[in-house]
Amino acid sequence: MHSESLELDIEKYCRFCNPPDKNRILFESDNFYVMLSLGPIVEGYLLICSKQHFESCSKIPKKYSTEFDSLVSAVKQILIETYGSCIFYEHGRAGSCLSFGEGSKHCYHAHMHCVPVNVKLSNLIEGTLKPIKCNSFDDFRENCNKYNEPYLFVDDGEKYIYIVVKDIRRQYLRYLTAEAIGKKGLWNWVEHQGWDIIDRSKNKLKPLFNSLSIKYGN
Repeated sequence: MHSESLELDIEKYCRFCNPPDKNRILFESDNFYVMLSLGPIVEGYLLICSKQHFESCSKIPKKYSTEFDSLVSAVKQILIETYGSCIFYEHGRAGSCLSFGEGSKHCYHAHMHCVPVNVKLSNLIEGTLKPIKCNSFDDFRENCNKYNEPYLFVDDGEKYIYIVVKDIRRQYLRYLTAEAIGKKGLWNWVEHQGWDIIDRSKNKLKPLFNSLSIKYGN
């Protein structure tokens, strides 16, 4: 009974199960949605989130994997066409969404960061954590589930996972990305929510995602 109550609490307070600002959502498929991220390091910074509470993208059930992979490809195409570049990353159970209104209590919810920058994150991580190269998202899921540990995922032209075997700083990949483009101070999305950037991103991207909705039949 206690575990059922905990699951209900997580879904109630998780900011991805229940987005506090649904106006940031640009697109919805059957099981996922694309939203403008709070604290965008750059214009066009998006998140792909699962509607159900899965603890990481590697834990998305196989029956939804084709839908997820297709959505990642569609988002990548839109961001490259609009901004010229796109990388993806995830803190798979190595990062968290704040829940219960307290920073000391966390939940984990699948959300892939989609960032229109040209940054080789894998080069910046090199020497800190051991990379495991993945040839596809199926390979990514297989490797993550094989180790079943917190991980970092990076797709900066090539896909890598890094099993987190030691302490890393909070929002590690956001921090590296912000530092790489000379915007180090923007890594903290709580302090730098960037509503002006969010509004510009929405105005530019919403028509493109409206077209995607028509393609998906939504």
